[in-house]
This record gives sequence, C-alpha cells and structure tokens, in this order.
Amino acid sequence: MPRNPRKHNFNQFSDQEKDKLKNVKKELAEAQKKEPESLREHLQAFNDGVMAIIITIIVLEIQPALHEIHYQQFISNIAVFLITFFIVADFWYDLHLSFSYYIFKPSKAIAILDFFFLADLSLLPVMTKWIMAENSSFAVANFGIVFLIAKILEYLIQYFGAKNTARYSQIMRIIISRSFIRKMTVTLFLNVVLIILSLFNAKLAMILYLIVPVISFLFPVKRNKIM
Repeated sequence: MPRNPRKHNFNQFSDQEKDKLKNVKKELAEAQKKEPESLREHLQAFNDGVMAIIITIIVLEIQPALHEIHYQQFISNIAVFLITFFIVADFWYDLHLSFSYYIFKPSKAIAILDFFFLADLSLLPVMTKWIMAENSSFAVANFGIVFLIAKILEYLIQYFGAKNTARYSQIMRIIISRSFIRKMTVTLFLNVVLIILSLFNAKLAMILYLIVPVISFLFPVKRNKIM
C-alpha cells in the first residue's frame, strides 16, 4: 500500500526537533489559558476608546452662537449634550465595575454582546444631533429606544459575566438569575414609560433621562451581591 505523502512520520525527526515541537505546543497551551484575561484587557480598552470617541463626536455637534438670537438654541444644545454625556459616562462606569468585580475571564459570547452594545451606543451621537436639530417627541422617543437597547445589552453582559464567574456555586447562580430578571423587568417598565412619555412631553422625558444616570452613579447597586 503506498504511503500517503501528506502524513508525516515524526519518527524521522531528530530529538531536538521533537523537543521544539513540544515547546511550541506548550506555549500555545499557555497562550490559550491566558487568552480570556487578555480579552478582558482588550475589551476594557476598546470600551474606553469607543465611548471617548462617542462623547467627542457629540460635543462637536454643538454649534456656537454666532448671534444673540441663536444663544438660546446654543444653551439648549449644551443641555442635550450633558444629558447624553452623563448617560454614556454611566454606562462606562457600570461596565468598569462589572469588569473589575466579576468579569475576569470573558467568553466570546460576552465579547459579541459587548460589540453589539458599543454599536448601539454609537448611535447616540446621531440621536443627539437629531434632538439638537429638532427637539420633537419622535426624536426623543428614538433616543429612548437606543438607550433601552443599550441598557438591555449591558445587563446581558453583566449576567453572563457574573454567571460564568459563579458557575461552581448553584446558590450564586440562582441569586444572579433572580437579580437579572428583576433588573430587566424594572428597566423595561421604566423605559417603556419614558418612551411613551416622550411622545407627549419631550422636554420632561429628556430631564428624566438625565436624572436616571445621575441617580445610578450617586447611588450604585452594592457589588457584594455580584449584580
């Protein structure tokens, strides 16, 4: 039977070459063990960079008041910018706490959720520009939808990250699941109310969108409960 030329007979290699192959396999195995920790660092850096760019883009949308007649619009645009700024800052702070306290070895699923989260958050400059150009109920409602999607994705990142860290504790997994369901239910209810409110009173809805991240930042959830 003819020998398959694609198959290598490793017995033909010298002991030195075999040792090199073992070292390469060992290095690959070590790299695979460290890959989740490396992914964690890269995700944190990626989050920081994207959110910094988002805030920069938003502030560049503010047009200076060239005449006194435009000054009121100028102040209004600054107010809209500050609302979006605090929302993005609150998202950044929540993710910072998540990666600091319990997302130590993020999986590929968490990375994908993080990418979708950042993609959705990147729409905030568009929504903010829309509100600056036309402070209508429809514009604020769409702003609220983008905010709601980002919040859901943030909770999913926290949920899968915490569940992976506590995978050996059934009690902790139950606590995490109940906390996730409770937070998701409250978030969906409040944001649906805000979106409906924005259709009737856009200015009040924008004020409430500012209050939410400020309260979240000043009174954060205790992290000794994992989530």
